[in-house]
Amino acid sequence: MALHSNTSPVYVAFLFILNYVSITAGSGPSSERSSGLLSPYDELYYRGVRAYFREDWERAAEFLEKSISTRDMLLRTRRKCHDECLTVEDDKVSKLDTADSSLWDLGVLDWIQVRAECVRFCMGRSATPAALLPVSSDIEYEFGTRNPYNYLQVTYYKLDKMDKAASAAHTFFVANPSHLEMRNNIEKYRRMIGVKDESFQDREREHEQHWEMYDAAVLAESSSDWVKAVKKWKECVNETLKQTEECRAQCVMAPRVFPEEPDTAQGVYERAADLSLSLLSCKQMCVTLVSTRPGRVSAVEDFLPLQLEHLHIAQFKAGDLKGAVETLRSLLLFYPTDSDSLSNLELYSQTLEGDTEAQETGPIQEIAKYVSRALQEKRLLYFGMANLDFKFSDPDLWTPEDVVPEALRETWRAEKEQLHEKLKQGQKVEEVDESGFYAGGPVPVVGVTITMDDQGLNGTNRVVLDGVLSQSECDRVIQLAAVAASVGDGYRGRRSPHTPHEKFEGLTVLRALKLAQDGQVNQSDARLLHEIGETVKVLMDSYFRSHSPLYFAYTHLVCRSAIPGQQEGRSDLSHPVHVDNCILEPETRQCWRETPAFTHRDLSAVVYLNDDFEGGDFFFTDRDTKTVTAKVKPSCGRLVGFTSGPVNPHGVTAVTEGRRCALALWFTTEKLHRDMEREEAEALWAADGQSVLKEEKGDTESALKSARSGRSQGKERSKERDRVTGRRDEL
Repeated sequence: MALHSNTSPVYVAFLFILNYVSITAGSGPSSERSSGLLSPYDELYYRGVRAYFREDWERAAEFLEKSISTRDMLLRTRRKCHDECLTVEDDKVSKLDTADSSLWDLGVLDWIQVRAECVRFCMGRSATPAALLPVSSDIEYEFGTRNPYNYLQVTYYKLDKMDKAASAAHTFFVANPSHLEMRNNIEKYRRMIGVKDESFQDREREHEQHWEMYDAAVLAESSSDWVKAVKKWKECVNETLKQTEECRAQCVMAPRVFPEEPDTAQGVYERAADLSLSLLSCKQMCVTLVSTRPGRVSAVEDFLPLQLEHLHIAQFKAGDLKGAVETLRSLLLFYPTDSDSLSNLELYSQTLEGDTEAQETGPIQEIAKYVSRALQEKRLLYFGMANLDFKFSDPDLWTPEDVVPEALRETWRAEKEQLHEKLKQGQKVEEVDESGFYAGGPVPVVGVTITMDDQGLNGTNRVVLDGVLSQSECDRVIQLAAVAASVGDGYRGRRSPHTPHEKFEGLTVLRALKLAQDGQVNQSDARLLHEIGETVKVLMDSYFRSHSPLYFAYTHLVCRSAIPGQQEGRSDLSHPVHVDNCILEPETRQCWRETPAFTHRDLSAVVYLNDDFEGGDFFFTDRDTKTVTAKVKPSCGRLVGFTSGPVNPHGVTAVTEGRRCALALWFTTEKLHRDMEREEAEALWAADGQSVLKEEKGDTESALKSARSGRSQGKERSKERDRVTGRRDEL
């Protein structure tokens, strides 16, 4: 059905109606609850919460679980009915253009009615009328923030079902990564007997799999595994499209309750157009929902185009030029005049000279359909803004200007320019460190001097100290690492976890002590490794003016060696840019303090032992991970210290020749996360009559708490403290 230039506003409104299908399905009066039909999940949730506060734990678990499963089944039913009714009576629509124009509006109304009845009947087979009504914004917020799992983790704890409690706690924490109380609860669950690693599963993972694929693709890129990166980026694109369709299908039901009596100020066409536009806006907002990680406030801008950009580069580097052309043409559907993309396309075409079929490869069909549909919807929505006073916030940056009516373009240009300026300025915002540490304190160790401070390192809470070790001490520690590697300590000869072009050797204080007990290294050298850590702790505590007692979180001597014959053409890093206690997201400049990051780390330090190698420079960057703000050349006895948070992203350049050794240390103000291996080593030395500094042990654990109620959960049973070890994460 075509829209002609002389079409009246009444018939334009019917274009909205064509997009508005069954928006009122399921919004009629309630009927008696039928056996076997889905009940309102908000009612089940309220029952579960009431049982929770009555401390009726069995009933609380029953109703809370039912509310979660019922909501999930309702979402699946909506998708099923959306698919079943998608093409109902489509043959009538194709005949409308050839029918008598005086009957056109009646034909459209008949088609809409049939489609709406299809959805109403389909949903009615599975759910009660009450279950089909829209829920309140409060309930949407509760489930959006995963608060039912907050209640469930305490409920299962009370029922002594610790594996289920751990799963509920983890599921809640994924969407609430800054919730310190829940993080503490999870740590307590981890130390409980009978709770396994498999218990910490995200029960909402099914709806977030595209983020797992996104992270896997980025990881493959960082290790220059381009074949794997291509596979993962393709999976991520496909899953993103799938999740978008799942989200759009939920718009088949009314997003809000409509009044039984129509607004007398509106005509039937205006009201129908308003409802239709609400449906289209709902579908457009799926772009934002799908591109927002659980627990994040802001979406990743241009999420789908961003994936396509990564994919075509990975395909090019993996040698799949035909695939790169196809992906790049798909990207150009979003930004058809982008100079970089056009230059890349010319490069790919020149490389494929002679392969006409590959050169003429078109865009990915699914992407072409996605863009075409989005543009149609945007045109209708912007028409509604210009003519029907409809409110719409465009979720995309790539929307072309020609879809915006002339009356709105000036305002649209100003808003878009303001947004781009804001994004550009966001890269220049001065970083504020909220860790509570303040650089500039005294240096209490004789012979140690400040080489570079915040000003010299162009940042906040950073320092370079020289003279921490003598040359003989550096030589002894390097020899210790060499002997440990020769006898085998579990890391000998491994490829680095960060790059395939380097080997990686590591040693902890406890491992050094045990090698000394076996007579394989000198006892004095093992003790030296421990003493260096104590010196660094004194320096860090003083210079950064620690507001709380510091504890060792982890200590690791690590050497990286360039693998001969594998250095030509290297473009990767020895250690990619990262932040020590949060997950850095360069696209949004956010840093999320959540697992698998070591969220308990507060201060970081690296003591270098040598400089007889090529590359291996330490560097700080801006949050974009690309703008280098300072570089530090390693040398014997040089220490780099900094706060472990988002103001200090850092990395290490490639070691292209030789062997680079350093002692990495992390400190925490949380006694719970102190380095238990270090304490075990100190206990063994003490048992041999050698005096060492030891921290107090045996904190009494507080009872688990609900993040919502804050109620005491009673006295927790005493559990033996398990050793806390961390993933090796060296600089």
